[in-house]
Amino acid sequence: MAMRAIARRPSRWIPCVSLLASVACGTGDETGGVGGQAQGGGGATSTSTSSGTGGSGGSPADEDGSWEYPFTIETLPFVVSGDTALAVSSSADRYSPCAPDIDEGGFEVVYRLSITEVGWLWASVEADAGVDVDVHLLSAADPDACVTRGHIELGTPVKPGPYWIAVDTWVNDVGEALAGGYQLEGGFIGEAGEDCYLSPISCDETLPPYVNDVPVEEPGDPGCPAGMAGIEDFCIDRYEAMLVEVLADDSLAPWSPYAHPTTEDVMALSVAGVVPQGFIDQDLAGQACARAGKRLCDDTEWLRACQTAAGTTYPYGELYQPGHCNDERSCHPVVQTFESDEAWVWSELGHPCISQLPEGLALTGSHPGCTGGEGLFDMTGNLHEWTADPLGTFRGGFYVDTVINGDGCLYVTTAHDVLHWDYSTGFRCCADP
Repeated sequence: MAMRAIARRPSRWIPCVSLLASVACGTGDETGGVGGQAQGGGGATSTSTSSGTGGSGGSPADEDGSWEYPFTIETLPFVVSGDTALAVSSSADRYSPCAPDIDEGGFEVVYRLSITEVGWLWASVEADAGVDVDVHLLSAADPDACVTRGHIELGTPVKPGPYWIAVDTWVNDVGEALAGGYQLEGGFIGEAGEDCYLSPISCDETLPPYVNDVPVEEPGDPGCPAGMAGIEDFCIDRYEAMLVEVLADDSLAPWSPYAHPTTEDVMALSVAGVVPQGFIDQDLAGQACARAGKRLCDDTEWLRACQTAAGTTYPYGELYQPGHCNDERSCHPVVQTFESDEAWVWSELGHPCISQLPEGLALTGSHPGCTGGEGLFDMTGNLHEWTADPLGTFRGGFYVDTVINGDGCLYVTTAHDVLHWDYSTGFRCCADP
């Protein structure tokens, strides 16, 4: 069965849940002109007027919808109206890495908002007749910082921080910019919901979002490469690995952690606060480690690192502690993604939307209780982790289960060969000091 795109999105107004006592919940039905601001609640907090670079040197009078002075979206959900024919900015022609080949050289209107918790952000645009504008989400005031885009709507997991939304005018094959009026709306979803047969998000399988940028690893322990801890006679990544793409000139570019690498050159990084790489087989995981000057851990090394010098069942001790690790999701993400538990869903484990659900895959290091005294995070739960076993082994369980194939560090899966991959398979690297 072909993979399915999930077309569900919340109704026009999602419930108003204020994140801060000082943020008032509204009806979400206010609209303005090109710079109209909406009031709502949940997922965003009041921000000072942005200078386009995250500063606070502007004032409301400065806001003109440009990259330097974007319009501020104060709270979520929101609805604003605008007109790209009246916009002042036309500096973005392409959006990399989301859509580097689509000509959006017409005028654009830029908005800024701040997200205060991990969750799912969505936005959609409805244009007037004869108008063609697209919507883009960015992690910086830069068209090359595109997270995801959509012709009509977009959605993506987000972590706390500033974001920019650009409504840009498409240019057709004869060079005509189809500018004009539009209405932009958006909202935030912070919970998975209680109905395991209802997906809370709308997810486009054709464009896995670029939720990680290209971070710099922290220095390693003495004698170890960057991002690594020294454990007896070997080094190991402190965090589950993320990937970046290595371009032809050896520069680095973002890679979506929800996309399976195929022939692309990718390199592993060990960094806190990012979405770790799932959807990877053992062979490609080993190549990504090698490109970073590292290697996959053998089973003995992996077990020693997880169990600590004390040899415990869990990284944090001998007895299971609920909530210490990301290891128990109440709704199975496959069932919730496809809104079904029929047999066919279990053949769709490579679908890029599965781990984008709220309350699923966690940011690296975001469970501080899931570590021992050696500074290694998430060795049980979050993602299965490939080892170097040539017959195919991954260990530690994942964010749904750390019990079925053994408890905690003793969880081991040997049922797949080294070319297997699905939404739950990740890795971390080892190295010799």
